[in-house]
Order: sequence, then structure tokens, then C-alpha cells
Amino acid sequence: MQLSQSLRLKQKQSMVMTPRLQQAIRMLQMNNLDLQTYLETEALENPFMEVQQADTDNERLPSISEGSEVEALNGAAADTGLDRAMQDGTAMVEDKTPATAENVQETNQYESAEFDFEARLNSQMSTVSQAAENDWDMISTRISERAISLMAHVEKQIELSQMSETQKIMAYVLASHLEPSGWLGKSLEDIAEEKGLDIEDLTPILQNLQSLEPTGLFARDLKECLRLQALEQQTITPQFEVFLNHLELLALGKLDVLQRKCKCSEADLRDMLDTVRSFDPKPGMKFDDSNEIIHAPDLVVFKKEGNWVVDLNRSTLPGIVIDEKYAEELDRKIKEKEAREFSANALSSARWLKRAMEQRNNTTLIISAEIIKQQTAFLDKGPTHLKPLLLRDVAKAVSMHESTVSRVTSGIMIETPIGCFPLKSFFSVSLNSQSDSTENASAAAVRNKIQELVNRESPSDPLSDDAIAEIICKQGITLARRTVAKYRQLLKIPSSTERRRRAKISNLG
Repeated sequence: MQLSQSLRLKQKQSMVMTPRLQQAIRMLQMNNLDLQTYLETEALENPFMEVQQADTDNERLPSISEGSEVEALNGAAADTGLDRAMQDGTAMVEDKTPATAENVQETNQYESAEFDFEARLNSQMSTVSQAAENDWDMISTRISERAISLMAHVEKQIELSQMSETQKIMAYVLASHLEPSGWLGKSLEDIAEEKGLDIEDLTPILQNLQSLEPTGLFARDLKECLRLQALEQQTITPQFEVFLNHLELLALGKLDVLQRKCKCSEADLRDMLDTVRSFDPKPGMKFDDSNEIIHAPDLVVFKKEGNWVVDLNRSTLPGIVIDEKYAEELDRKIKEKEAREFSANALSSARWLKRAMEQRNNTTLIISAEIIKQQTAFLDKGPTHLKPLLLRDVAKAVSMHESTVSRVTSGIMIETPIGCFPLKSFFSVSLNSQSDSTENASAAAVRNKIQELVNRESPSDPLSDDAIAEIICKQGITLARRTVAKYRQLLKIPSSTERRRRAKISNLG
């Protein structure tokens, strides 16, 4: 066998992920607040670029409603969208004029040579969009009135306490181990060993922290949490101490055994149970905002003339202003080659960012409009009417790549008349229907049906998983018992046995 070396020329095509394409993809995944931060960072390095505050955005893309408007915009997106940029990486480089509601569908809108930027800039800076001023007043109120975080609440009380600076430092150490429930997540021994502190120094600090409001914070277990609240309300008695020491009997529903342990009458046991019910077992949860929106929504859905309309939340959506006049002045004044190259690159980058921003907004509107178009039953009738919907269904409808739809929906929040949701929550897999005439149900809708059935059941005779599956199957949806059990666990619904036990305890009072 003979080995030899040789040189060969070969032509082939390959896709190159250019820096600007990577930048466009990143922008597509950002929510409005992330976008604001990103553009402000870019503006610090670009003398020709200024980030326009959200409440002065005059260049409004048209809101999109059901029907012909959606399809009309789809055509524009298919021709000028990010999907085309992903093919060559250069689709958004040399554009110079911004998109408006009048020209958003024109594929050659950035080729116009006649454009009075100075007049446009003056108009932008002198006119405030009334629509932007009125956007999301209700949402802003919800956000501003949201309770402060547990940590902020505790830190404020520590700062105002009479502890010394050294004690406050140790208090902050303990506070860093608070769980969302308000309980201390580690034992004092473990914290002392981990931080190299003396447990004798930490013990009085913990006692001070356990006096903070609301009572029950910094408890190390349920018993201590309830005991702190009983002490604060002066309801602690030797009998109540025994009651707290045997809480596991209450959890098991062994009320007769608990009564014997406490050596009390049934009426006294009922009184102690009522007292415990008045306490908050997890006082930190009132500060837990995990179920609240973590940022202002990026989109809004509202009904107009009988149709659902999707629009951008312009109260948080930033814009880009390019100082073309300053760029022209610099171009006339500077002579050095490097300076001229820097100026040209900066201006090109600003123009490209503006174009990418507008394309991001347009793409977001088109995709969200299609999702809402598919899920109008959800908006009209509630969560149980959420239809099965996959990424590929939306991608096919708007003629975009599935990955583009995934990126847009990954971090976007949308405000609807029934609440604020992640846009991706409108996607759900399908469960087969028993009847060809009945539409398949989404997994999310089935979970909502399970929740409704449990909410309506008799507390003394809760529905088993088999019973729930049978009821839903009668509605035309194929569902196994194990599927009910899985969805019930996802919804954090206890088993029928546990629900019956809790009802028994509740009825004691």
C-alpha cells in the first residue's frame, strides 16, 4: 500500500454564524427590560446612538388582531424576517430608515435615499406618544404595590434594631440562610461551623431575630414557629406545649391519641386546634412573590370591536435614535483614516441595531398574534379551553423556523384579561380524544379539569384517581389513572386519602 500527499481544491457552501447574526438572535430572546439594559450598554460605546426611553416611543408598529391583518404581516415577515438573516447573516446590515406602521410591509423600505432624519428626530424628541403614556397603568400599579421581598423586609428591621454593628453582621449571616417559608434553613451548629463563628455568639442573635415581625420568622421547625406565635399572643400553656410536642399525631389524624396525650377534653382539644389554625406556619410566604410577575409584561392582549388584539407593551419597550447630523459633521471634520473608519463602523452598527430592534418587535408581534389566534377559546372561556398547540404549528402558520418561535416565546410575558402569563404557557401537548368529532384536549386543559373536579368534590368523600379518570373519559378524553396521578402531583394536590384526613381534622373545629 502506497501513501502519498496531495493538494486539492474543493468548493462547498456552509452557513457561518456572523457576529451580527448572533447579536440578532440574542435580541430576539430578550424581554423588554433586558433589551433596555442591552441597548444602553451598546449606546455607551457608540457616539451616534441614543436609547429612547420607553414612554417616548412614537414609532408604533401596528397592533395585530385576528384575521387579515395577521396574514398581511406574515408576508412581510417571511421576506424580511430573521429567518432570512439566518441564511446569509447580512440581511440587516445597511438599512438606514426605520419601519413605521405605514411601511412595515414593504420589503424595500430601507432602500429609500430621500429621508429627512433631522426633522424626524426633532419630531421624536418633541412629541410624546399618548398611547405609550396610557399603556399598562394597571400593570404598573400591580408591580409598584407588590410586597417587598422577605430578605429586604428582614434587612430593614435588622438595620433599625438596637444590635451592635458586629451583631448586625452576624444577623445578616443568619438571614442569608432564611428559606422562603421564613424558617432558618440550617442549624446554628452548621452555620457556626461553616462561618467560623461561636455558637454562643449566634444564639442570642437568633433570639433577637425571632422577635422580628411577622412573628415566627427564623424558627427552625414548625413546632418552634407555632410556639413563637403562641408566646407572642400569650396563649402558651403546659397543655399547649404537649400539644405542640405531638404535632405528628395531628398530621396523622390520630386526634383521640392526641387528646389522651394532652389529658384534656374534646372541647379543650378543639380550642387548641382553633388556636393553631389562627397561626401562620410559614410567615415568610407572604413575602414570596414567586407567583407574581417578575417583570412588566412585554405584550398585551385586549378585545377591540369583538376581536382579540395583540400589542407591544410600549411603556417598557425601548427605542433607538441615531444622530445622523452629528455623524455628518464628524465625517466632514475628521481626516485621519482610523477615525473615519471608527465613525463609519459606529454609524453602521447603530443603523443595524435599529433595524434589528424593529425586526425583533415585528417578529414578536407576528408570532404572538398567531398564538392568540389559536388560543381564542382560552381567552373567551378560561384555562380549561386551552387547545393543544406545538411550536411547529405556529412556525408553520407564520412561515418561520421552529427555533425562531422558540426563542421569541422563551422569556416573553403577556398580559391578558385573565392574568399575566409566560407566552410559552400557551403551548401544550395533545391528549387523544375518543371521538373523531371531538377536538383533542391539551394536557394543560386536562390539568385544569382535574383541579376543578377536586375543587368541587365532597371533602368527606374525595374523588380517587380512578374516579377522576372515569369522569374525564366520559367527557370524551382518553385518560389513564396513572396520568391523573401524575397531573395531580404536578398540581400539588394530595391523594384522596390525604384529602379525606385533612377534611376530618378541619371538621373537628
